[in-house]
Amino acid sequence: MTTDKLNNKRLKPYQKKAAKYITDKKKSLDLLNNAMKKANAKRGALGETWEKFQLLFGVFKDWINGNYKEMPMRSLLMIVLGIVYFVSPIDGIFDYIPFAGLIDDAAVAGFVISQVSVDLERYKLWKKQVEPDSTISEASS
Repeated sequence: MTTDKLNNKRLKPYQKKAAKYITDKKKSLDLLNNAMKKANAKRGALGETWEKFQLLFGVFKDWINGNYKEMPMRSLLMIVLGIVYFVSPIDGIFDYIPFAGLIDDAAVAGFVISQVSVDLERYKLWKKQVEPDSTISEASS
């Protein structure tokens, strides 16, 4: 089974949840805050994946706030899907198993970024134009 099929199968149960967040910006903000708390608490263990999540969080935050409207819905849904998966206490490999859950989260983050890489590059260019001093993660490059 290819990695794409494996990750699609693993993410499928979270698709409906992700779609609900897209239609409710208050819930989206709560999701983002929970994801940021979890990522910051696990920063050391996440390693390079922490920076990947920061890029996804940045796009999502700019979308929630109405600052960035150029993200295609399919890509936004993938990003939200990855974030929902990350905060879910019952994902593919439980987070309470030392490091295994974080490796699983890292794999999903990598998969999401690979699926939306072109749109993330556009976002990074936009972000540099509106905030020239911004330090946008280059983790997906």
